[in-house]
Amino acid sequence: MKDEDDQAMKPNYLAFEMLPALISLALVAPAMAVAPLVDLGYTQLQGVSQASGATQWLGVGYAAAPVGVMRFGAPLDPPPTREVVDVTQFKPICLPRSPNDFTMQPNRRFNVSEDCLYLNIFAPTAATAEEPVPVMYFVQGGGFESNSNANFNGSALAMFGDIMVVQVNYRVGPFGFLQSQEVEEQASLNNGLKDLIQGLRWLKRHVSKFGGDPNQIVIAGDSAGATSIALLLAAFPDEDPGLFQGAIMESVSLATIRDMSQGQEQYQCLVDAAGCSTAPDSFACLIAANASALQTENCQFNPHLDDRLIQAPMLTRFAEGKYLRVPTIAGSCTDEGTKGVPKDTDTIEAALEFVNNQASGALSEESLALIRETYLDVEQPTFNNSGRFWRHLATAHGDFRAHCVTAKIQDAQARDGVMTWNYRYGVLDEEQEMLGFGAYHTVELNGVFGPNNTDGAPPKSYAGDNAPIVPVTMAYWAKFVRSLDPNAAAAEFVAQVESGDMPEWMPWTTESKQRLLFQTGNTQMEEMPQEQQDNCAMLDAMLAAIETPSQESGSVQLARIGGGASAEEAGEPTLQSGGVVVVRRQILGVGVAQVVGACLAAALVLV
Repeated sequence: MKDEDDQAMKPNYLAFEMLPALISLALVAPAMAVAPLVDLGYTQLQGVSQASGATQWLGVGYAAAPVGVMRFGAPLDPPPTREVVDVTQFKPICLPRSPNDFTMQPNRRFNVSEDCLYLNIFAPTAATAEEPVPVMYFVQGGGFESNSNANFNGSALAMFGDIMVVQVNYRVGPFGFLQSQEVEEQASLNNGLKDLIQGLRWLKRHVSKFGGDPNQIVIAGDSAGATSIALLLAAFPDEDPGLFQGAIMESVSLATIRDMSQGQEQYQCLVDAAGCSTAPDSFACLIAANASALQTENCQFNPHLDDRLIQAPMLTRFAEGKYLRVPTIAGSCTDEGTKGVPKDTDTIEAALEFVNNQASGALSEESLALIRETYLDVEQPTFNNSGRFWRHLATAHGDFRAHCVTAKIQDAQARDGVMTWNYRYGVLDEEQEMLGFGAYHTVELNGVFGPNNTDGAPPKSYAGDNAPIVPVTMAYWAKFVRSLDPNAAAAEFVAQVESGDMPEWMPWTTESKQRLLFQTGNTQMEEMPQEQQDNCAMLDAMLAAIETPSQESGSVQLARIGGGASAEEAGEPTLQSGGVVVVRRQILGVGVAQVVGACLAAALVLV
């Protein structure tokens, strides 16, 4: 085969006394609303309308089950059925890479299976096929290792913003990202990303039957979901496939993009782990193996080079202007790194080792000294039950894994005239501040979906002092989904949010790195601090080393140029393009284009 194109949770975050007033959706006669029973031609789906005002279709198959000989195959259309399919309960999410992943533990929200290509649809009950509502297609995170934001309840957001919320499962680990010559010749590469595309195509064909607008789809995602979106943007530089009209990237980061030889090493790792090393046909052995035999702690699988979807590393594509140009929102949480680094980090040596491992050991001794000077030899608060350098390391991690990645993507978009808006989610929770986690990675999802509709463990303040930030966050997101502009003319639901809590969200530009700071009762515009901009410029070469694994230890040299020296003064040939300096360097003899904001007084040298 070759490559080719727990029971439903009732919405429980409706505690706002004002919410009934927000859901004034009497735009059409009730008789015109889409019924829970939907006929798609090849099948009929029976959903459920909730008393709260939302209709749900849960566990809708958007592709054939990827099992048996289709285990490593590209997604195919779902087969037709004669009977009505019940879609009132969530279906399984996708198997994680590791047998010890948290999604393998008993959970009221989900169970796991190899048969997992399902999506969930939440729509206002009053939605109609004649006047469809805009659609937000949410891609969950999980580091390409698990479906970690599974089965969130999108009803509150859908009703609040008069939009449709769609959540999608996609294959991860070896099931989604196995890479080798055998896979390329006999199956399909990058199936996790192809699952997302299949879901979009299915949605484009059928969403109007559910009351959604096929011509107004915004793809949104968190963490690895956001990274998936960036990769999809970079996959369509020349021709817009028309699958989505805008994108929201929450905490976008970098995937380690391996070439075929590096992917072959991980394929062999899986062959050995699955007991297939002595089989005459290793690929056939992997196809026949029990799915649990393919779950491993030691083998790594990510999106990878395939000469089709991923022709080059994502940052390189943005630097070269080779990406789909649609309006975007992108941003990160203030304390992105606190849950991404070892909390017991107690020595400088341990911190530097962690940093260097992120770059496949490619940082030079001089570069590590600069990392130490910038992030470790500074004062940071200490916390009980944590190492002395936990927060130092977390700050660095937040920059090179989130803040700087976002800025780099948006610098390229701003250079090219693409409308893009940046945010920093800094909502403070007293308990999380005392523990040292702060506004941690993915906490903004509690604002987007409502805290009781996410993973069941929201910061306690979201039921109290921080409750007002939820309608503010929902409103910005919904406005963008509806109009591709977070400052669009106020709809009825926005009128219920105090105008002082929703300032005009200024776009990110090459001249002004402005971002919206989310804070309860004090949401406001700010500029990315110059110190952080300079740190991002210093880290630029490290970002390339994270995304493209180096074959040579110590080959990457970071440098900070003081006194506002330009890249030319640092001896680097440059190309000026729309306020962004494109610096061409050599990494192990391979030319790579890196984008550095022209306003950043720094340059980098690679040896």
